[in-house]
Amino acid sequence: MYHILKDGTVDICRACHRPGESIRHIISGCSRLANGEYLHRHNQVARIVHQQLALKYHLVNLEVPYYRYVPDPVLENGRATLYWDRSIITDRTIVANKPDIVVIDRLERRAMIVDIAVPHDENLVKVEKEKQIKYLDLSHEIVDMWNVDSVIIVPIVVSAHGLIAKSLDQHLKRLTLDGWIKGLIQKAVLLDTARIVRRFLSLQS
Repeated sequence: MYHILKDGTVDICRACHRPGESIRHIISGCSRLANGEYLHRHNQVARIVHQQLALKYHLVNLEVPYYRYVPDPVLENGRATLYWDRSIITDRTIVANKPDIVVIDRLERRAMIVDIAVPHDENLVKVEKEKQIKYLDLSHEIVDMWNVDSVIIVPIVVSAHGLIAKSLDQHLKRLTLDGWIKGLIQKAVLLDTARIVRRFLSLQS
């Protein structure tokens, strides 16, 4: 059923053509924006985390603004290996086998699975828990395949409005990343959400 506004217009999303063109729908609920605009925003956050991990493990020497940073699919030295958006080949079939970032720390004999999400505000905690469950099977396979003692799953979740859960501080500590990047992540999300809204509103109905 269509929603008819008082001025006689039909409340239909101009991108996906479904009822309900609200701000909430525009910034995190439009199926037509998922693989383009929302993915770009997601990757802005992922670039921040990837670059800081690459710097920490001395896999890159120079820090650049996150929006100019282009992650290599694989970075490696004697201490660590860092994967970007790469499927992990396992002995048995694992459906969730392509996290955003994977780190293998050979000195600590551990691996870290990092996955990013930018949901709507009320889904913040739910999505974080889903990420942790999603990669349990992969984490068990990695222990067996990569000769590490443990695997930790680290969800980095910030809402489309820049809200974060208290647990984000703990997740950054598990990655041994400084807390200041939390503000940079929020800034990146807010700027890109504003960009999405501006671009959307410029679309013709």
